[in-house]
Amino acid sequence: MHRFLFILFLVFSCTQPEKATDNNIINREQFTKLIVDIHLIEAKFETIKFKNELNAKAILQNDYDSIFSLNGITFENFENSLKYYSLKDDNLELIYTNALEEIKKKKSQLK
Repeated sequence: MHRFLFILFLVFSCTQPEKATDNNIINREQFTKLIVDIHLIEAKFETIKFKNELNAKAILQNDYDSIFSLNGITFENFENSLKYYSLKDDNLELIYTNALEEIKKKKSQLK
């Protein structure tokens, strides 16, 4: 009996699933906005990297830092949220679809 309890204890202590808490997961709407902002700064990076790649990388890092700071999140929050949404059915696909629609709206406003 003690052996069974010990094995049961080992199984549950070694296989606890990682649970997302509200503290480390960005809500879907804010995460979608972050994806939009990230795609825009990545596009900016791609356009300026040919002139001066080192300077472009510094600007990109600064832009990432600004996005995270303005939204009151850390890279870890972003990374945890990305993992969380990628494991939840089609959540990440839906987030990216919404982000692309938002980018299209912004693009049409520029014309």
